[in-house]
Amino acid sequence: LVLLVIFMVTAPMLITGVDVDLPKEQTNTMSQSQLPVIVSLTGNGEIFISYESNVDLPVSEPELIDTLSTLQSQSSDAGAQPVQVMINADQNNQYGAIMTLMATLQQAGIQKVGLLTGAPLPTPAL
Repeated sequence: LVLLVIFMVTAPMLITGVDVDLPKEQTNTMSQSQLPVIVSLTGNGEIFISYESNVDLPVSEPELIDTLSTLQSQSSDAGAQPVQVMINADQNNQYGAIMTLMATLQQAGIQKVGLLTGAPLPTPAL
């Protein structure tokens, strides 16, 4: 079972170069000591992964599963917290594409998944 938590992330260390149009919502700010793995899903279905010193590496679904499984194993071997993945997806993605990505994360053994959002748009003054 994948735990779904929604966060607004504004920390500069979590910025990737993948061009996605994040949905703008008021959400809780993420605070944690260990940086999460960021999986980006572009509007045209391309997948990228960012972790440690690797930023925006293009990956296929099988490569994503292998990479996340390896990271999860390394984390377990080191006695560290389980790997947390943040999905950085374009707001114009189909719901099914996000669900497919979440199922892929689950296949890799990931149990903590969050969705990144952008800062909310200002409320127009009347």
